[in-house]
Amino acid sequence: MSLWYGDIKNLSNEKVAMLFLNKYAIGKIDQGVIQTAVEKAYQLVLSQLYNMPDRMHVEDRENTLLLMPCFSEKFFATKLVSVFPEARQHGQPAVNGVMVLSDNTSGQPLAIMDGAAITAQRTGAVGGLGVKLLTTESIQTAGILGAGVQGLSQARYLLYNREIKTLYIYDLSNDAVAGMINTLKQEFSDLEYVAAKTPKQLVVNSKVIIAATTSKSPLFEATPDDILGKIFISIGSFRPDMQEFPSIIIERADNVFVDTLFATKESGDIATPLKDHVIEKDSIKEFAGLLEKNEIFENKTILFKSVGMALFDLTTASAIYQLAIKNNIGQNLEF
Repeated sequence: MSLWYGDIKNLSNEKVAMLFLNKYAIGKIDQGVIQTAVEKAYQLVLSQLYNMPDRMHVEDRENTLLLMPCFSEKFFATKLVSVFPEARQHGQPAVNGVMVLSDNTSGQPLAIMDGAAITAQRTGAVGGLGVKLLTTESIQTAGILGAGVQGLSQARYLLYNREIKTLYIYDLSNDAVAGMINTLKQEFSDLEYVAAKTPKQLVVNSKVIIAATTSKSPLFEATPDDILGKIFISIGSFRPDMQEFPSIIIERADNVFVDTLFATKESGDIATPLKDHVIEKDSIKEFAGLLEKNEIFENKTILFKSVGMALFDLTTASAIYQLAIKNNIGQNLEF
């Protein structure tokens, strides 16, 4: 007992410096840095130079707790995220979390970050990179389903990658849509914003449709003509009982991409059509493969499903950390 106590006492005399980055500090980082970090994650997928254990997924009623570790040669990161969908009804964010970035040589913690901000930024960049690689520069219309934190991030990265002329936004909350439009107008003023009355109106009038919701049933019904030649990006559904898009999209799609094959089990947007034999698993491709090709998708119906992965968090957090150190962003903590 005394030896154990002595060890703890000696350790307590050693100060460990740690950088603290809140959402405001993270918000100062340029979108290009974040999107490049996400692209690096896909490159690591191709090279297999990483170690990403399956994430721990705990459900409590409608709420979910995620523990997401990942290791690269230089860093390792652990993100703890809670998703409480009903929190939005009380004016609180649905997603909260903490990210810890550590040195993969010594194990020393280097930074603690707002996990929800990391999630919003890197997931926005995942959608943005999807827009960049799956659409042509000529697209003029787009739609965002969901006006929460993630919907806003998706819109920002969409507009970072393409010069959209008309952006449709839909949410069950009219106030959320109005707030999102007001925020975007301050940053991107050279386009028309439309508060869609229904998801169907948004889909019919948009060339690329991005969904950022936790809906348990498809957000709209569609005919083959409604979806022909369009790009559908599903960001929000991350449980088997969640599905944002109707199965006709995956059935009629010329290409189906996922950020990780784990999506075939985790998200109802993929798991349900697989279970119903609407699509076969070997028809689903990993998005990372697009980085090796210079493929142009003209008039193709495409579904890209992202459930996220810890590797995105690792590359994003490490890029932010290195830039923050260089530019003196954030606060130093000792413990």
